[in-house]
Amino acid sequence: MFFPCLRQTLTIGLFFLLSVSINAQQDNTLFFMHDLPQSNFVNPAVPAKCKFIIGFPALASVHGNYSNTALTFKEAFDKDPITDSLYLNPSNVISGLNKRELIASEFHLTWFNLGFYINDYYLTFAINEKVSTYNIFPKEIMELGWKGNSAFLGRQAAFDGLRVNANHYREFAFGLSKETSSGWRWGARAKLLFGMANVYTPKTNGYLHTDRNTFNLDTYLNSKVHASFPMEVTTDDEGYISDIEIKEDFSASNYLLNTKNMGLGLDLGFIYDLNDRLTLSGSLIDLGYINWKDETNTFTSSGHFSYAGTGTDSDFNTMDDLSHLGDSLKNVFSPDPTTGPYTSPLTPQVYLGATADLTSFLNAGLLFRSEFFRSKYHPSVTISANTYGFKRLNVSLSNTIENGTIFNPGAGIGVQLGIFQLHALCDNFAAFFDPLDTRNVNFRFGLSFVPGCNEKNMKKKTASNGIQALPCYYNYYPDQKTRKKNRRKYK
Repeated sequence: MFFPCLRQTLTIGLFFLLSVSINAQQDNTLFFMHDLPQSNFVNPAVPAKCKFIIGFPALASVHGNYSNTALTFKEAFDKDPITDSLYLNPSNVISGLNKRELIASEFHLTWFNLGFYINDYYLTFAINEKVSTYNIFPKEIMELGWKGNSAFLGRQAAFDGLRVNANHYREFAFGLSKETSSGWRWGARAKLLFGMANVYTPKTNGYLHTDRNTFNLDTYLNSKVHASFPMEVTTDDEGYISDIEIKEDFSASNYLLNTKNMGLGLDLGFIYDLNDRLTLSGSLIDLGYINWKDETNTFTSSGHFSYAGTGTDSDFNTMDDLSHLGDSLKNVFSPDPTTGPYTSPLTPQVYLGATADLTSFLNAGLLFRSEFFRSKYHPSVTISANTYGFKRLNVSLSNTIENGTIFNPGAGIGVQLGIFQLHALCDNFAAFFDPLDTRNVNFRFGLSFVPGCNEKNMKKKTASNGIQALPCYYNYYPDQKTRKKNRRKYK
């Protein structure tokens, strides 16, 4: 016995979620590359080593990431031995799922960024375009969609835990970093947000229970889907949704320049010199929300439905059975469209790490990072080796434990060529060699101008905690042999 209407709907919906997540966020390798001005993006306490930096318009920093906790493409597909073609194996997919899985994606484009010093303050300004999706789905929905309710005889198939939050917004970020006491440096960044598109689901509750003996169906659903996008929702005479399409008068310029959906965000960070060799640092970024007021729609499905079973002698597939069941489900659970404002949160991220100097130009780093998407957190641990103090080169090698895999090798490089500074990073470069066998793909690259960052024109600066600038304006990592002496001298 199976539940055909629900099976088709859930199968299509779940594979849609899997397919839309193609880009997300993660910057583990970047976090300890403090000679790169872009590391300020993930820790607002980090200052630039040059007095002045300007991001190349639209190429200042380009960042994308895809991440899922479920499985790889190879684990989901099998190869036909006769045709040599790939086909989806839902049994493999379902057997490899945990109780709840996260599929996240993100693409960031920095249109412009600026960093400069005013006395002891390091100030930043950036305009960022951000597109992201964070989706959580329970295993039981996938199982119900493929196997039908026959797999849940005598027990509930729960819908609780289904979460979707997809965003497209523009960010205007204003940052400040300053050393406040011996060994401490603090940073903060305030962000003004303008939303363009969103799909957001508040908490979803629901279940489907099938009696083992009578096949009685007991179904409950209480869910909402908020959306902000220029779309037209058409209903029939009975008030049921008959069509959803993009508005005929849709204008790309009006969409991209929309300022009606405003929000606020906040990033916080610190760096602390624990002793001559050990440094602690951390940040909490993307605290905030967006108020959606323009082109909003809310689709509400709520109700309780019971259906008397047909008994064990029926396979529940006659036209009368299906027609009656379909009409009943439509009457109870068909989404009710309304309009009105709503609020969706950002996805906060926390970074906590430590570096230990190994030589005068190399340190080892240990980083814990996690995203918090409502009731779900997505942790990772990264170990790295990072260079510091070189005039024109900054390199990092890393490995991240994440998504149930222990081998995700990453690398990053920053190079200064005259007035140009280039950077390129990847948290899992193995994914580019075998993209079908990975749960995480990540990259970042960009180009900046650093006028005046040279030995002839730069004023040398020594911070009050003894950090000596070596040839540029500010160098976070000093030579460990001179740090102690400098700290005593400049206190």
